[in-house]
Amino acid sequence: MKVNYYTLSLGLLGAAKLILNAFGLELIHDEDMNAIANGVAAVISIIGVYANHQKLE
Repeated sequence: MKVNYYTLSLGLLGAAKLILNAFGLELIHDEDMNAIANGVAAVISIIGVYANHQKLE
């Protein structure tokens, strides 16, 4: 089985951003930009859960 690390890493990065923000570690200090980044991270995390992480041969 070959793993597609691109889709897997995007989902993990999105989830990591949301988890860090939940624990109070804000990577982006501007409130508006942080809200936009959280929205994008949430969408990427959802796509990462449903994406097929296997490479097609």
